[in-house]
Amino acid sequence: MAFDARMTSSSARGASDDTAMAAAFGLAAFAVLSWGITPAITAFQVTELPALQGGLMRSVLAVPPALFCIWWLKLKLPKDATTWMWLVLAGFAAFCGFPILFTLGIARTSTAHAALILACMPVISGALGAMLDRRMPRPGWLAGAAIAMAGEVVLITARDSSGEATLSGDLLCIAAAIISGSGYVAGSRATAKIGTWSTTFWGVTIAGLTQVPVLVWLALDVDWSGVGWVGWSSTIYMVMFSTVLAYAAWYWALNHGSVARIAPVQFSQPLVSLVFAVLLLNEVITPPIMISTATILSGIVLASRAQRPPKKIGSGEK
Repeated sequence: MAFDARMTSSSARGASDDTAMAAAFGLAAFAVLSWGITPAITAFQVTELPALQGGLMRSVLAVPPALFCIWWLKLKLPKDATTWMWLVLAGFAAFCGFPILFTLGIARTSTAHAALILACMPVISGALGAMLDRRMPRPGWLAGAAIAMAGEVVLITARDSSGEATLSGDLLCIAAAIISGSGYVAGSRATAKIGTWSTTFWGVTIAGLTQVPVLVWLALDVDWSGVGWVGWSSTIYMVMFSTVLAYAAWYWALNHGSVARIAPVQFSQPLVSLVFAVLLLNEVITPPIMISTATILSGIVLASRAQRPPKKIGSGEK
């Protein structure tokens, strides 16, 4: 009887673990899908809203739902100056610098170019983290980073005949990727002290509230009567899905699954963005884009695998 009880308990735990893992993969896929379609949605937004105002609205309008999450989860602020510094840097990088620069960039380049430039953010954040920690990355990481950067060079130097992808737009997206990568590094340090939820939602709130006066001032130059359902629906999507729900889903997935199993799901994000660029915007995937896609993703996978700590013999991966 005791043996049967132990077997039943073990089976129940196994079923519970399987359910949690399935939920983690499902929410991770939801986050990647939400982020993957964001470049295309941003392209729709800037057809009716000025890029600068649109980028500001993405964070400012996310403040109310972020405040609700802070109240609901009873999230605390940092207690020391160093963590405050990391939180502020992470918030302004992720919810101020990135959305503004990326929206300005995508108004001047193609969705495919923007998506593939963002694909290199893991390499950027890895390099910045190594510099901050004063350590030399592993040889495999350096090789992967070099391959990914070679793919970026192919992408940026290849101009399409339509003129959609411009050098100025690509450079703005590169600046957005660097700012976002910096935010990831700062956010990881804040997260170690106050957790992912506090880092995310307090970061949204702090960065968004400081942008309110700027948005109010710039709103005077916008012909709001010309903003239709495309402009408003795309803005609402980026506020609720790209900024709030996707982050919440991704962090839950990482917490209830495992970084080693869930993180590789994000490798599909550039491919998702390219699919939506074709389906929604009728963009043409040229041979240089295909070559750069394969090169960038190969480099990122190699660099990511090189970052993993070696497995101990006899130990299982959670």
